[in-house]
Amino acid sequence: MRDLTPDERQEMRWQLRTIAIGWAQRLEEPELDARRRADPEPSHPERMRTHLARMTVGEQMRSLLADLVSASAEEAVQYGAGYPELGAAVGASRQAARKRWANLPVAKRRAAEWKQPPGGMGWAAEVTLKYPGPGGGA
Repeated sequence: MRDLTPDERQEMRWQLRTIAIGWAQRLEEPELDARRRADPEPSHPERMRTHLARMTVGEQMRSLLADLVSASAEEAVQYGAGYPELGAAVGASRQAARKRWANLPVAKRRAAEWKQPPGGMGWAAEVTLKYPGPGGGA
């Protein structure tokens, strides 16, 4: 997947801004209507409240987007993604992805897929090392 171009980032920023403004107005609508009837030009405190409402909505949007990213990571793992792919999707390293989504069953699933060495897990225990020289048996 490619990165957004600067124009696409700007377009997305404006779309998110429009959504945040809409939700902020929706959440403060009864108060806003009463104030606007009294004075059509918003005062400094009213403008401050409007921007604080947008901040509140923006933080709620950030939380919802983080939940969406985590849910997508879980689903991607179900379809075979590992930490390298998860990290690449969010512009992070494999290690950062492992730290961020430590609760995902990526490692267990991947470990089960690894091929076992010849003779199974215990094959190395059957080898006896002998050193050359006196008493080494070589």
